[in-house]
Amino acid sequence: MRDRDTKGRIVEAAFGLFAERGYHAVSVRDIAAAVGVKDASLYNHFPGKQAIFDAVLAAQLERTRAVFAAQGVMAAPAEDPDGYAGAFEETERRVLAGFRHFFADGDMVRLRRLLAASRYADEQAAEAFRFVFVEQPLAIQRTVFEHLMAVGQFAPDDAAVLAREFYGPVFLLLLSDVPWEDAEPLVRGHLGRFFSAHAIGAPAGAAAEGGAR
Repeated sequence: MRDRDTKGRIVEAAFGLFAERGYHAVSVRDIAAAVGVKDASLYNHFPGKQAIFDAVLAAQLERTRAVFAAQGVMAAPAEDPDGYAGAFEETERRVLAGFRHFFADGDMVRLRRLLAASRYADEQAAEAFRFVFVEQPLAIQRTVFEHLMAVGQFAPDDAAVLAREFYGPVFLLLLSDVPWEDAEPLVRGHLGRFFSAHAIGAPAGAAAEGGAR
C-alpha cells in the first residue's frame, strides 16, 4: 500500500511540475524533491523521467475514460457508437459532455497546456499531444459518422473528411484557451448546423432546432 501511495505521489508531483515548467525543464531530482524522497528511492518506482511522464499520461487518460463511461461518451473508436444515433438531443448531450471535459476539467486543461508547451522540445510530448487532442478525437468522430451513415441518418460521404470538418472549429477554440462558458454556445451551434447539413430527413430538422437554442 505504501509503495502504491508513493508512486501516486510521484505521478501527481510530476504532473504539477511538468505543467508548470514543461516536460523538458523538469529533472528526476526535481520530482524527487517535490515528493520528499531521495533520487534513489524514486528509481525504485520508475526507471526514469519518461516512465513517470507515461504514468502521468496514463492516469489522465484512465480518468477521462471513467468520466466518459459515466456519461455514455465514447473514449475510443472501438467503442459502440450507437448512442450517438437517433434523437438529436441525446447526440448533442454526449458530444457536449465530451467536449466539456476537454475545455473545463482542470486536470485536462493542465495536460493540454503541458503537452502544447512541450511538444516542440520533446517528441514524446508531441506524440502524446497528437494522440490525445488530434488523432483520437478524429478517429472517434469518424466512427460516429460512419455509423450514422450506416443506419441511414447521415447522407453518404467521406467520414474522415467530415470528422476534420467537424472537429476543426472546436480544436481551434480549444487551442485558443476559450473558456467553456464561451465555447459551449459556439460548439452547440456548430453541431446543430453540421447535423442539419448532413442528416437525412427528420433528424435534420431536430438538429436545426438544437443549433438554434
